[in-house]
Amino acid sequence: MAKRGNLLTILKREISAYFNSPIAYIFTIVFVVLSASMYMTYFFLAGRADMRNFFSLLPIILSVFLPAMTMRLWAEERKGNTLELLLTFPMRTSQLVLGKYFASLLFYLFSLAGTLLIPVMLVLIGEPDLGPIVGGYIGAVLVGAFYLALGIFISGICRDQIVAFILSMMACFFFYLSGLDFMAQTIDGWISGVGTFLKDNLGMTKHFSGFEKGVVDVRDIIYFFVMTTIFLVLNVLGLEDRMRPKAKLLFGGAVVVGLGSAILVNTLILDVSLGRFDLTENKIYTVSSSTKSILEKLKAPVTVKFYVSPRAKMPTAFKTLEQDVVDKLDELKVVSKGKLKFKTYYLESANVQRPASQGEQTETASFEMQLLEKGINPFQVQSIEEDEIGIKLIYSALSIAYKEKPEQIIARVVPQTLDNFEYELVSRIYRMTLERVPKVVLIAPFEEQQLDPQMKALLAQLGQAVPAGQYIKDDFSVLEAALRYEEYDYARVRLTKDDPIPAGTDTLVIVSPIDFNERQRYEISRFLASGGNVFLAAQRYVYEYNPSGGRGISIVPREIEIGVNELLEEYGLGLSDQLLFDENSEVINISGAARLGPFAVSIPVQVPVQISILDEFVNKDVSVTNVVSSLFYLWGSSIDLNDEKIKGLNLSAKTLFTSSKSSWKANFLNRPLMQSDLDMKTGDEQGPFVLSCMVEGQFPDVYQDQDVPPWPQDEKPDLTDDESFESITEEKNPIELNPGKLIVVGCSKMFEENFIKSKDMLAFFMNSIDAITLGGELINIRGHKTQERRIKKVDKAQKLWYRFLTILLVPVVVAVCGLLRVLRRRKEKKIYLSNLAEFSGSPT
Repeated sequence: MAKRGNLLTILKREISAYFNSPIAYIFTIVFVVLSASMYMTYFFLAGRADMRNFFSLLPIILSVFLPAMTMRLWAEERKGNTLELLLTFPMRTSQLVLGKYFASLLFYLFSLAGTLLIPVMLVLIGEPDLGPIVGGYIGAVLVGAFYLALGIFISGICRDQIVAFILSMMACFFFYLSGLDFMAQTIDGWISGVGTFLKDNLGMTKHFSGFEKGVVDVRDIIYFFVMTTIFLVLNVLGLEDRMRPKAKLLFGGAVVVGLGSAILVNTLILDVSLGRFDLTENKIYTVSSSTKSILEKLKAPVTVKFYVSPRAKMPTAFKTLEQDVVDKLDELKVVSKGKLKFKTYYLESANVQRPASQGEQTETASFEMQLLEKGINPFQVQSIEEDEIGIKLIYSALSIAYKEKPEQIIARVVPQTLDNFEYELVSRIYRMTLERVPKVVLIAPFEEQQLDPQMKALLAQLGQAVPAGQYIKDDFSVLEAALRYEEYDYARVRLTKDDPIPAGTDTLVIVSPIDFNERQRYEISRFLASGGNVFLAAQRYVYEYNPSGGRGISIVPREIEIGVNELLEEYGLGLSDQLLFDENSEVINISGAARLGPFAVSIPVQVPVQISILDEFVNKDVSVTNVVSSLFYLWGSSIDLNDEKIKGLNLSAKTLFTSSKSSWKANFLNRPLMQSDLDMKTGDEQGPFVLSCMVEGQFPDVYQDQDVPPWPQDEKPDLTDDESFESITEEKNPIELNPGKLIVVGCSKMFEENFIKSKDMLAFFMNSIDAITLGGELINIRGHKTQERRIKKVDKAQKLWYRFLTILLVPVVVAVCGLLRVLRRRKEKKIYLSNLAEFSGSPT
């Protein structure tokens, strides 16, 4: 009890020292204002409901503020010659150190609590994942505890507060910077291996980064605990041994032993998995349930071979790659219950070496040639050596073997792709278990154009291949690349007599249909009725942006004949013939819309036909969209649903996403839009409107009781309308009715190459194809990663209020409390002096 009482006595003394002076109030005010204002500067511009920017800047802020807090703890005692008096108190030195330490830690926690209004704001205007926020604050506490121990230790060996502050700040920045990849690369460029050594064994940053993501790793907790304990112990030893003979030598030896112990512990736990806690909402850093299901259902073991260059041959940024991949493979091996096995092979430029644990000798170069034939090639990565940027040739690839199926190859595994590692591996394993590769056919317009002669000359001068004739201008090439990358059996057709839907097609992807004829609608209807799946993206209008002299941009809507509404109406669906507007809109830059002297410049344009789909308008209960957070719905149309007809056909319809409540529709205007056209008017139909839906069930054969529509013939000027079609009626082949799936999106522009790479458009497209072709398991795995969560739309007044809430409210409250504390102490002092005067003046 006496030990605890001594500790509490020092704790109360130090806490009183903080709050009986302006130090606590000024520190808290400046800390909260600086950290919150740096976060809020770009918060509304970025629009993300997370605190990644806050926690990424926090270690830098703490590297300055915490040394300012600790610089006086011992240096002031030394300078005031009260240290010896303090050490004569009937208590242990360790109690003095811990009392001061815990007082500073409590004060730091008090200051850090002043930033808790930031997550409160995020909950009010968004749906943040609280896991990374809680993890970030846990990490912030551990970083603060470590920096405070470091600062107190340095304050104990300095007589001057300024010197203690500068040395502590430099030490904090050392531990922060030494954990950064770019700093490790730079130091390795000076002295090979030193930067990597410091990063792995002393650097703080990589241990804090896990908490930022919402992952509490036992190894990271051990790091902070060990580092904090070592500097507190060194502080105790430094104070106890200061008067002993050879004190400096003994103390120096203790510092070396302490740092050596820290390096030893960190080395021992570096490559050991000690467990971790995934705090994220969807457990995105834990193997997904879909992955477990796929691996457990394997009918035979799957073997994964990891080909990688030795750690010593890797650039600094790739040093931990092998361990990161092995950790993930170990985790998958455990959840597969032994059905996934893996081996690691070390490769260098001229030979291949098996793992030493297998006791195998170096193989000949022929083995490497076999790998080259499989598609496992070394690739170039950037490295820094001797202050020069260079190139290294490394291996990092996976091969996957299952039964007698051809091996699947992941040609490059790099740190940037590790977040998607689970999907890349398991999706290939899943496809290897299928009896056949699903066939996906794309129908989308493209143009054949002649290459400009000047461009041909330029390509020839650059030594590049010059197309002999026409070249293809394809706005939807990314869709083709994505389907090929996902290893679907892919084909692209025009849906004509000579280029029909191939036999064995599982899914038909129709994007931006233009004036489809009766026969094309017939083919689509029969395909759906026979159990095929269709993804359809179409819109009724496009807009032309034209320079309008000095007045800016003229926007003209233009109607498109799509030719699919007649078929959709048979299923109770249809694209609205009205223009769609939404106040939730995006800015786009119109290239060459203005001139600055002789130069063409872009003009930013924001109008309500450039619709932004936010997270709150996306259906999270459907696998297709449960990981989609934002989309760009450019010039799209709304979808009209006839619920009675859908129900009458025994079909089920699910809405995937809608427009906002501030959306509206207006009749088509065959003229440039005026400013008044871009504002909601009384009487306009107001949203939200359905923008995408998925329909499932047994689709009817719309043309069951009709003759087969003929294919249009090539247009000839001298033919009449009747002669433009084949006169011979084709014999209708019977089909077997089976349930199918149809996804309709009222916008095709969002899938063009210029737009699909932004936001979640590509993820939505691939989720849709996977959902109607394979089911939902792969979608769940693809979505098993960090998702961008957007905030709600807020007006200027709300923005001002939230800035006041997060930046100024706590400082104002602290300032008021500080002022009240000062007034109270003055009053107490006045009463004390009055009583003292009365006591001194009274007769004894």
